[in-house]
Amino acid sequence: MRPLALIVVFTAPLCAQFRAGAAKRTITPDLEKYGPVYMAGFSHNRVATSIHDDLWARCFAVGTDRMPLVMCGVDSIGLFRDDVNRIRDLVKKQSGRDADVVVAALHDHEAPDTMGLWGPAADKSGINEAYNSYVIERTAEAAVEAIKSLAPATFVLAKAHPAILDTFINDTRPPVVHDAEVIVLSAVAAGGTRIGTLVNWANHPETLASKNTAITSDYSGYLRDQLEKRLGGVAVFINGAVGGMQSPLNAKIEGVAEASFEKARYIGEHVADIAADAVLAAKPTPLTGFILAEKEIRIPVTNQGFNLAAKADLYKGRKPTVADKTVTAVGLVRLRNGDDTILTIALIPGELYPELSVGGVERYSGADFPGAPIEPAIKSGMDSPYRMLFGLAGDEIGYIIPKAEWDEKEPWLNGASKRWYGEVNSVGPDAAPLIAKTFLDLLRENK
Repeated sequence: MRPLALIVVFTAPLCAQFRAGAAKRTITPDLEKYGPVYMAGFSHNRVATSIHDDLWARCFAVGTDRMPLVMCGVDSIGLFRDDVNRIRDLVKKQSGRDADVVVAALHDHEAPDTMGLWGPAADKSGINEAYNSYVIERTAEAAVEAIKSLAPATFVLAKAHPAILDTFINDTRPPVVHDAEVIVLSAVAAGGTRIGTLVNWANHPETLASKNTAITSDYSGYLRDQLEKRLGGVAVFINGAVGGMQSPLNAKIEGVAEASFEKARYIGEHVADIAADAVLAAKPTPLTGFILAEKEIRIPVTNQGFNLAAKADLYKGRKPTVADKTVTAVGLVRLRNGDDTILTIALIPGELYPELSVGGVERYSGADFPGAPIEPAIKSGMDSPYRMLFGLAGDEIGYIIPKAEWDEKEPWLNGASKRWYGEVNSVGPDAAPLIAKTFLDLLRENK
């Protein structure tokens, strides 16, 4: 088990320039070797029949050879903390460095089941241990290569929020709130060659919907391909606050078919172009160091479905519940220029409702906890010009719902005729207040 609190502070010596590195590895399943491959995110027994495009583990590193920070985005439905810690341990062992590793699954609903919840039946796990090990090993390889490729770099930070970004997201539950801003960190080597670009945006990679049986990285793949075409280097995408539920499903794009690769391409390429344009218009931003802080928390698990899944061993020994609580972690990254924080990143271990990220929690009739305090918006608490939020970072505990909007009992929220979707995929109502408080504590403790 990792320590209750982990704090790493790094500042490059005056004679050393802050560095960057990037690398990628495919994690596409061999359908014969790992078959049957159960696809994740919609229903049981959805077996993959073909490969449309590759799945990837992609990593962006900053720091120095001695103490780097590596941030990885993985085309997976989710990686439990146990598997993330295996990746971290492998990176330290293989790199021989005291590396800090952030691993965030993109929550791809067209990828294999790495969590065990979408197997052949409700009481049968969909995890193939050999495939999970393959994802772990390949992600570690990408992280190690990113570390080994670290080179002096010039950094660019940029952000953009044109109105079209919100039209790519359909929110099926009130309040309708999106965290649709694109935030970008890009690095260029001394000779002018692009090392890599990290993009943070929030939307479920599930454009192809539930009937698709072709493995695909969904819009994420088109986003990265277009970004590499425009800028060069390695494109890394990490998802944001996708709870509540932020989805391209039924987000209407004129002339583009629903649940199609055409729609996935349209969304991915447009987001990439917005990010690339922002980078090309931005001026360099000096970076000299980083802070990484992480704190363990124990969240009560009231979801009986999750408890039954653990008893049925769907997780294959992962995510043990101890004293009716699950152990996870909340993290903070600060990238700094001297004493000034330029970029703050929240590391959130699940699918955060966007009103918990940017604000907009509402009190509706029918809520189970009508008097619950409103959690402070995570991004609003940040004190830097650039603010990212990595969802499913280090773990996947499901939806993180504002306690004041929690609705598990009739009457249903806002006078609805049936229950809203969300609580069935959440550990419980205490997750949001605990996570929000822990992150704000980390902010205060790590100025």
